[in-house]
Amino acid sequence: MMEQQDVTEVISLDRLLPKERSVLHHIWTRFAGQRFDDDKLRSLRVRRLSGVEVQLAFLSLRQQRWVQAVKQGWGERLYFIPFDKLQILQEAFGGLEAGSAPAAAVKLQQEGRSGIAVDMFNVLVYIAKNRVAMTGKGVLHKKFIQKLGSVVGLTPSDVEGLALQYDHADVYPPHVAIVLDLLFSLELVALEQGELRLNMTALRHWLALSREAMDRLVLLRMMQRYVPGSAEYQHFTWRICHSSRIGGMWYYARPMLANGVEPLIGESLSGRELSAEDAASWLRLLTGCGYTDLGMDHDGQFLFRWRMDPYSLLSGSGQDDTGSSGLFIQPDFDILIPPDVPYTVKFTAACCTERFSDDVMTVYRLTRDSVAQAATAGMGLEAIMAFFTEYAAAGIPENVYAALRQWGKEFESAGKNESLRYAGAAPKDETAIGAGDEGDNRFALSVYPGSPSCGLIRPAHELALEMDDSLPDKASIVPDLNRIPIMWTRDWRSYHGSTAKQMMEQALELSAKLEIAVDGSRMEFIPFQLERQPWKISGALYDPDSDTDSEMTGTVVQLGEGEWKEMRLVIP
Repeated sequence: MMEQQDVTEVISLDRLLPKERSVLHHIWTRFAGQRFDDDKLRSLRVRRLSGVEVQLAFLSLRQQRWVQAVKQGWGERLYFIPFDKLQILQEAFGGLEAGSAPAAAVKLQQEGRSGIAVDMFNVLVYIAKNRVAMTGKGVLHKKFIQKLGSVVGLTPSDVEGLALQYDHADVYPPHVAIVLDLLFSLELVALEQGELRLNMTALRHWLALSREAMDRLVLLRMMQRYVPGSAEYQHFTWRICHSSRIGGMWYYARPMLANGVEPLIGESLSGRELSAEDAASWLRLLTGCGYTDLGMDHDGQFLFRWRMDPYSLLSGSGQDDTGSSGLFIQPDFDILIPPDVPYTVKFTAACCTERFSDDVMTVYRLTRDSVAQAATAGMGLEAIMAFFTEYAAAGIPENVYAALRQWGKEFESAGKNESLRYAGAAPKDETAIGAGDEGDNRFALSVYPGSPSCGLIRPAHELALEMDDSLPDKASIVPDLNRIPIMWTRDWRSYHGSTAKQMMEQALELSAKLEIAVDGSRMEFIPFQLERQPWKISGALYDPDSDTDSEMTGTVVQLGEGEWKEMRLVIP
C-alpha cells in the first residue's frame, strides 16, 4: 500500500507546473521539513520568479498539500512540507552520488546490535510478565528502569550527541527513554492506575507485522522524532536512505553532509554545515538500533553500511512475509525460535520462558520459575501445554512434558491463579490480529511533524498547534491593476527618467518583475533593494532566451538612473 501511495505522489509531483516545482524545490532545499513563517516565505528568491509568482506558486502547493500550515496562538501561520513527502522529494530533487568503498579497505568499528524492534519486543514481554509500578511523580521505580536498561541492547553511547529533550531526563537514561518513547508514541503501552500496562489492541496489530514492517515503522518514527531541528540535519538523514544506497555496501559519510546547493542570487544559505561528528551521532543511533554498521578507512574517514536495503525498507517494497514456521523444544529445555516464526507465537513463548539470547535464532529456556511467573500472571499450565503442542514443530520431548506436568501440580497446590494482567496473553484472536483498517491507521505516521505526542521525548520541532487549511484569496496576492497605469504593463517603450524610476520602485513594492533593455538586449529584471542617495536599485538580471535554468543563469546587478532603456512591468 505504501509503495502504491509513493507512485501516486510521484505522478502528482510530475503534474506540478514548472514554477510550482521550482518553488517546492527551493522550499525543500532551504527548510526540508522544518517550519517557516510568512517573513521567510516573502524572503524566498527563486531564480527567474518574482515575489508575486512565488506567492502564487506557493498557494497552489498548499492547495495540492505539498505544503501545509499550522496556526499559532496569535493567528500567524507556520508552514512546512509534511513528513510523508520528504522521501519523495529527496528522490526527486536530491540526486546526490556517493561512491561505495571496497570492504577490504574498511575496518569495522561497531557492528549493528540485535535491533530496536527486538528491544521493544523484550520490553513488552517484560511488562506482560511483571507489574511495572510508577512512583507518585509519574515515573518508573528505579529498579524497573535498571531492569529495562539490562533488557534492551541499545546503550547510552548509542544515543550520545543527539541532545534529546525529554521529560524526567534526570531519571531515565537516554537509551531507556528512546525505547519507552517509541512504545508510548506507537500506543503499545499506557500509564494506567499507577503502572505501565500493555495496550492489547495495539499489541495484537503490532505482533501481526513482519520484522521488516516493524523496522520500517520504527525508523520512520525515529526520523520524525529524534532528528535535531535543522534542515541540514534532516537532509542528511534522508540522503543516507537514498535509493542509490545498497544494503551491505560501505559508503563514506562525509560526502552526504554537504548541502550540495549553492546560494541563490542575492541570498546566503542559513544554518551551519554539518560535521563528521554530527553524522556519527545519527549513525551511532542507527547502528545501536540494528540498521547499520560503522567503519573507518586507513585515513580515519568515517563510513557506514546498511544491514538491509534502506530504500526497500522505507518504501515497503521488500519481502514482507510474517512467517509461518514453528519453534523447536530441545530436551535440555531450550526453545529455538527461527526468524520466520510469527511474532504472535514468539510473544506467547516469551511470556512463559526465560530469554537466553537474541540472534538470527532466538533462544528461550523453559524453567520452573518462568512457568511459575506465567502462572502468576494468569497463563496457566493447560494454556502453556496447548500452545507448545500446537506450535512445536517436532513436538514436546517426553522429559519436558513430564516436568511441565510436575510443575503444574506444584503450582496448583500452591494456589497460583491470579487474574491475567494482559488481556489475551497469547494474542490468538485472529479476527483482531488480521483487522486491517484499525491496524493500518494506528501505526500510520502523524499528519504533521509537530502533532501532539504521548511519548517522553519532545521532537526538536514540536509545538502543539492547530492545523490550518484555510487559503488566502488569489486576488489578495495579485496586485490591483486598477492602481497601475495600464501602459506600464501593456507597452514596451522608453519612459522619462522619473517615470522609469517610479516603475522600478513600483515593481519592488509589488514584488513583481520587469522587462528592460540593457545594452540593446531585452532582459528580465527582478528588483531586490533600493538605495536613494544616489538612486540605485539592485536585483537579478536574466536572459529570457536562455535555455538553462542553472544557478548561474542570473546576474546580480545594480542599476542607476538611465542605465536601461525600454521597459515593461510584468504582472502575472
